[in-house]
Amino acid sequence: MKIFNDIIAEIDRYKYAKCKPGGYRVIPADHDSAWPGAENRDIILMPDLAVEFGSPETASVSFGVWTGDDALVNDGQITLMGPDVTETSKKENPFGKIVITGVSGFDETNAFQRNREIYLKKFDLALKGHMLRSASHYMAEWHRISQAAVTDGFSFGHLGSALIRAYKTLPYVTSVEVIFVTTSDEDVTDLYDLGKRSTRIIQAMGKMVNETAVDCADCEYQDLCRDAGELRRLRDELAKKKRGGAPVRRVGHAN
Repeated sequence: MKIFNDIIAEIDRYKYAKCKPGGYRVIPADHDSAWPGAENRDIILMPDLAVEFGSPETASVSFGVWTGDDALVNDGQITLMGPDVTETSKKENPFGKIVITGVSGFDETNAFQRNREIYLKKFDLALKGHMLRSASHYMAEWHRISQAAVTDGFSFGHLGSALIRAYKTLPYVTSVEVIFVTTSDEDVTDLYDLGKRSTRIIQAMGKMVNETAVDCADCEYQDLCRDAGELRRLRDELAKKKRGGAPVRRVGHAN
């Protein structure tokens, strides 16, 4: 499926526009040794806290997209725009994260559920000295790093590598690329519209899968179907299956 391919192209344009000389680096996954795990997910309290990324006082945008075209994914690559964990002098820092996943075997019957499974994989991480809070309805993540982890050299290379390994435990995930942005509130906020569009596409897919009737006239996602041929195709395939393969008549359809 290529439902997010246009957004992936825009992510590439964003990445190269923001990647000023000397302002970014590319880190191969597992470039450094794996970071130790925590027996239970660590809780970082204020006395132990060294640095935060994406706290409520700063910008935070996190989202993921996927594609059936592995050529669009730089597999095993972590791009970091901005200072790493041990390089910032600020206690509170902005945080942007994009995960681009190559997948296989997605169709109109399983894409919505599999997207959910991919999203939940980040919560499998339990890294020593790292704590994640997530507010999915705001597309935000808040990462806390302990003083001990900073002293021992915890980095976004460690976090990105752990994420890539987690996603690849899913049998239908074929490739993973992770992008982190810590440069400025403005650069992170510039990701919001892309993330919002990806979220609305998933919401539209959920509506199509879960509703028994296909009625486009009152659908709040008509604009997406007009602009995304792959989403229209998904809608039509689902509609045919719900009607046993018979031709579909839609009122006010978004063609």
